[in-house]
Amino acid sequence: MSHTRRLTGCCLALLLASTAGVPATPASEETFPSAQVAAGSRRVAEGLDAIVGFSAEISGLNADRAGRLAAAHVIAHLALLFEARELADRRWGEVQALADRGGDRPLLAEALQNRAEIALQSGDYRRCEAYVSRLATLPLPHGKATAELFRAVLERRQGRLDAALRHGEHALELYRALGDRLGEAQVLANLGTAMRDRGDYAKALDLQLEALTIRERYDEQTETSYRNIALIYRAIEDGDAAAVYFAHALDAARRRAAPSLLAPILGSYAGQLNDRERYEEALLAAREALAIDRAIGTRPSQGLERLEAGRALSGLGRREEAEAEFEQTLELGRELGQREIVATALLNLAGLAIERRDRLRARALLDEAIAGLEFSQLKPQLAQAYQLREQLALSEHDTPAALRYLSRRSALREEMLGARTSRQLAALQVRHARRDSEQRNALLTKENELQATRLHNQKLERQFGLLGIGTLLIVLGLLSWRYIGVKQRNQLLARGAAELERQRQILSDANGKLERQAAELYQAAIGDPLTGAYNRGHLIRQLDESIGDAERHGHDLSVLLIDFDHFKQLNDLRGHLFGDRALVVGVQAMRQWLEPGDLLGRFGGEEFLIVLPRSGGEAATQVAERICEKVGDALRTLDPTGPARTISIGLASLSTVATRRLEVLLDAADQALYAAKASGRNRVIRYPSPTPLTRGSVA
Repeated sequence: MSHTRRLTGCCLALLLASTAGVPATPASEETFPSAQVAAGSRRVAEGLDAIVGFSAEISGLNADRAGRLAAAHVIAHLALLFEARELADRRWGEVQALADRGGDRPLLAEALQNRAEIALQSGDYRRCEAYVSRLATLPLPHGKATAELFRAVLERRQGRLDAALRHGEHALELYRALGDRLGEAQVLANLGTAMRDRGDYAKALDLQLEALTIRERYDEQTETSYRNIALIYRAIEDGDAAAVYFAHALDAARRRAAPSLLAPILGSYAGQLNDRERYEEALLAAREALAIDRAIGTRPSQGLERLEAGRALSGLGRREEAEAEFEQTLELGRELGQREIVATALLNLAGLAIERRDRLRARALLDEAIAGLEFSQLKPQLAQAYQLREQLALSEHDTPAALRYLSRRSALREEMLGARTSRQLAALQVRHARRDSEQRNALLTKENELQATRLHNQKLERQFGLLGIGTLLIVLGLLSWRYIGVKQRNQLLARGAAELERQRQILSDANGKLERQAAELYQAAIGDPLTGAYNRGHLIRQLDESIGDAERHGHDLSVLLIDFDHFKQLNDLRGHLFGDRALVVGVQAMRQWLEPGDLLGRFGGEEFLIVLPRSGGEAATQVAERICEKVGDALRTLDPTGPARTISIGLASLSTVATRRLEVLLDAADQALYAAKASGRNRVIRYPSPTPLTRGSVA
């Protein structure tokens, strides 16, 4: 009895010393409760490790190999439970060495599998491959299946999708032969992610739904499946469906109160928030995920979370901070050998370079990204790269290159989101909805039973009686009871906050949708769908208001009536599509030489009207001559070897017409245009001048 009391005192002293001796997490903008829980769990695990080691030493348990193996095995499981990965790796290393010497193959396989998982989460792919290779040599069916699953994940993360699919299919065969349903679900989820990276969204969704069906049956890793499905809907730009599945994923992760499950979902959700331009919320989610992954040492996820933080900072106008995040992401991606992270970082850096008109750097970054993406066939990122390359070509006035990259992007998006794929996705959604409704009642009736079972299992995991020391069991029971109480309180707070956030989000999304629809309807009502210029009705209304303003304030106003020369002949010879391109290129050239406040609209067919408020005849004539010349230059780029394509312009000003009314002004401009075309075209005639004004002879 006295020996037990002394042992109890020593255990308590060690526990207090181990928890009190570790400094608290420093306060910063990235201090989040979830990250603090992760750091605190690690300190608890270290304290338990000290207690178990001390207890095993004084009890004589370390005297033989079996005792050392039992102690190492217990603390390895506890370290994993409390997400202390470095400590877990050390203790699993001891288990590996002792099991290897003792010929205990099942325990050796367990140690290798856990060490491979820790290396994978830490981004040490070379070390992970070493453990997997050793695991594959063991004559154990589960070992071979697990090795194939790890290889599939490693190949996918490094952009080798064909190899990832081969290993995944083999792993699926092995798990199904073993009857291991949860292993089968893991393989299906990984295959679905590989298919998503390849752009086969219908197949990806089918695989992820199949994995979710299995996981819901066992109530295991449902949050991961919800996240994977949300990412597929995000990739096909169905933001509403993605938001629903992200909400399910966040709710499931918070119910389990495990920071390591919450972090990847927050990181992915930050991407969804960025897509919807909710940059403040995206930055907060990305930084919380990054803080958690720093605390538990998950390096690959940090790259994706930095990407989303950079996107949010860029959206908020904090360009320098965003570029720093992207540069760190690029460095981490290259260090890990993850092509997806490298390519996405390059694309974001290229976007910033285009914004600040650093075209040389933007081209170099995009060329590097496109080369890697075309090799690894990461189609969603490749489509984004083509879009940026098209944007860069337009900024350099390289229309042929812009059209080439537009064609590539359109073909790629058509391949990813074709009609057949859309039908398959719709069928899969109906099937999932039907299956979900059939299972809802069964899941609701089993929820209490499953929750009680989970709590009971958690309690049993903590009741390790291998050491046979009553005092240690009491200490561990108190710690477990305290830990569960904190988790339950956190769950209650999280559910309340989640409900408030859900209601706020519903209102925010509804308002945003109404605003977008109103803007789209207004733009459709005033714009020409081909050229983007104002349509005739809106232009006439604006011109009438401008004439009234000129009358009230006593200033002049001029209009340019523009007609594309020989346009019918151009349509007959080259086709209407070429004619449409000529109109689009001509309008783009006109816009470049207009000032803020000037109006440009399509008057009808190939005729366009420009309104120059506050401009008299002399200033308006200079603008007209410049537009006539520059539009001709732009049209020549469409067909450098063909005949010259030109425009004619009729100019009229309020100061030169008899009555300052809209119809009179337009009739004057029409007479001037008629004179310009009758005089040989490709020129400007100013009403009421009887002779054409050739370029360079402005009167």
